[in-house]
Amino acid sequence: MRETAFDRGNRLAAADQQEQAITAFSECLQHNPQDWQALFNRGTARMRLKQYPQALEDYLAAAALNPSSSNIKCNLAVLLKELGELTLAENLLLEVLQAEPQHAEAWSNLGVVLQYALRYDDAVVCHQNALQLAGPSGGRLNNLGNALSCALRLDEAVSAYRQGLELQPDDAYLAFNLSVALLLQGEYRAAWPLYEQRWRTIMQPRYREHAWQGQVLGEQHLLVWAEQGLGDTLQMARFLPVLRQQHPDARITLACQTACLRLFGQLEGIDLVPLEDAPPSHDWQIPLMSLPLRLDVTLDTLSDQPYLRADSTLCAAQEQCLPARQAGRLRVGIVWETGSWGVGIADHGRQNKSIPLDAFLPLLDNQAADFVSLQLGALPAALQGRVYTPAIGDFADTAAIVNQLDLVVSVDTSVVHLAGALGKPVWVLMRAESAPFFMASGETSPWYAGMRIWRQETPGNWPPLIDSVAKTLRQLPRD
Repeated sequence: MRETAFDRGNRLAAADQQEQAITAFSECLQHNPQDWQALFNRGTARMRLKQYPQALEDYLAAAALNPSSSNIKCNLAVLLKELGELTLAENLLLEVLQAEPQHAEAWSNLGVVLQYALRYDDAVVCHQNALQLAGPSGGRLNNLGNALSCALRLDEAVSAYRQGLELQPDDAYLAFNLSVALLLQGEYRAAWPLYEQRWRTIMQPRYREHAWQGQVLGEQHLLVWAEQGLGDTLQMARFLPVLRQQHPDARITLACQTACLRLFGQLEGIDLVPLEDAPPSHDWQIPLMSLPLRLDVTLDTLSDQPYLRADSTLCAAQEQCLPARQAGRLRVGIVWETGSWGVGIADHGRQNKSIPLDAFLPLLDNQAADFVSLQLGALPAALQGRVYTPAIGDFADTAAIVNQLDLVVSVDTSVVHLAGALGKPVWVLMRAESAPFFMASGETSPWYAGMRIWRQETPGNWPPLIDSVAKTLRQLPRD
């Protein structure tokens, strides 16, 4: 019997050949535009390809033809979540659960939606309901672990991830997410090997061949390459001098972001190349954030001392752009936003690290401080006349500015790592969920001696934290 277009579409979708599956389901719809299953399946294939507007069109058309279908509503809710429409997604899933309280997938999806809505304990309950209804699986235990980790219920999160790995030992998402929970707990030796699973989950390695495993290099050439954000590059650069010391005869090259090149010129014995350029010929390569694994970094061996310095010539030039020194006044650098973000859920985490400007403004109500923006981009109108804006081209410029400040107050972004690396006092305004290298609690950082961490008490609620920071800032001694 010849395969139908619908069957062919399902087979292709199962083989992750989504474009071909879309073609097959479209063929079905040419014969019967009222085929809600073909519409639904085509929408799912389009969603997997992140063709969200087309997927939304298909799902809405399928729902109009079969308004009672829980599966359509569940998938539509997932799509709405991806579009950032969390309230609509939640309401749709609640509608499903009102009709079918035993719908395990709806409970799972609702848990994910509530996690993005920062309602972590509620999300945990949803995932527990899904597990009770459908039984344990790697995916359901991973979802539970994620919600628990965001809630900083880390012992429970670690247990959930490990249960999932018992069922699916090769699940890279479980292993990577477990590493994040362990990093938050300071269990570095257990975390670093699992952290390598990032290459099978959220990232693609720039290079795969000739991976360095930590063996003696002799006179061979090792290429170290930046892999994630600018803050990660600044933070992990501390290990390059250690690498240089352990392998004195090797040639070591760092491929990094252009913004870091001038600043990193001070790293003795380290060649530098732009990350986007073709790499030089090398014997071995390693991503920058794998160095802690190869160097066996633990909390006991981690140094919190400065490892970068500002260029004196740049400091003199930047001094002209800063407010004049006055007795009794502080110079305070500020960053309130981690950068621009796109539409939908993709940049959700970065957005939650930022502070809405209206919530940040009370920090500036200080008559004994001059504020200096360390944030790139145009200054918002609300800050005009209240904040100095020196010209910043790269991190060498930023370092020269930070070097002449009394304090940096910033959300969790690259500037806090730069200030910490320079040994400058820095206050980090940290969201309640924390971040892997900032531990789950406490005011101090094992990475930077001059860092103080201010933590949200309630996810998403910045005003109480800003009030506390502003009060403490007003009480600081002034020369």
